[in-house]
Amino acid sequence: MNNLTWEVLESRCYTPYSGKTDICIIRGESETLYPGIRVENVSFPLSIDAVQSAVFSCLSEGDSPRTLILPVPHIAKRGDGGRTRETKKTYETDSDRKLKNGGGVPDPCHNQMVRYWCDVYDLPCIVREQPAHENCEQLFMTGEAVTDIDRLKKLTERCVIPYSSFPVTALLRADNGIFSGVNIETTDWQKGLCAERVAIAKAKASGAGTFQEIHVYAPQSDYVSPCGACRQVLMEHMPDGVMYLHHSDTECSRLSVSDLLPYQFKAGNLGHHP
Repeated sequence: MNNLTWEVLESRCYTPYSGKTDICIIRGESETLYPGIRVENVSFPLSIDAVQSAVFSCLSEGDSPRTLILPVPHIAKRGDGGRTRETKKTYETDSDRKLKNGGGVPDPCHNQMVRYWCDVYDLPCIVREQPAHENCEQLFMTGEAVTDIDRLKKLTERCVIPYSSFPVTALLRADNGIFSGVNIETTDWQKGLCAERVAIAKAKASGAGTFQEIHVYAPQSDYVSPCGACRQVLMEHMPDGVMYLHHSDTECSRLSVSDLLPYQFKAGNLGHHP
């Protein structure tokens, strides 16, 4: 299997509304590489940015983010003109040469959203013409049966829930494999993601095209039900899919995703069609 390139990762972005691609890779403490892409939604505030996607993929695998890797073309587009504090960020090219601000190379962490994630997780930012040689293609595919309740229960150990203490896990079956998701919270509650959306972001970054079914488990809830944001996202990415809600070790409800959100807001309302 070929190594992942920035061009391949860019082609996986889901940006039917803005047309603007956004990609990155997070290197975890385990040295595993976690790709991230921009995943838009017709409800714009529900869009997932690349760094959020990669960081949460890393966390959901039980790893800790260590380094943010950006492509040179990505950081060449100056946005808000902000400056990065050199005391907290490290820059290097493929030859590991340190770059200095003002040396003809745009600051890769100038973007406000990139700076936010770097500050939250204290990440150095590295610029590369291409990702490192390691292959990112099969990072998140799991061999366990998608309906395995034991697998869903085991995933609760990876939930990052310091505020709610309410674990939720998910297993998503796509055309190229099965992807796990857990709910992840941050100090800024608006930046957190539910298990369903973490799984979708991981699958899209790994090249998934279509999704068939998703299983969700929330052990502390009497009855599992996806939130409104997840219903909107699921409708966009798998309107013909099936959702299994595991209420306990033995009870499970089967629903069509299309039944989750009647009269949903669609791309046609904007005049744009993904």
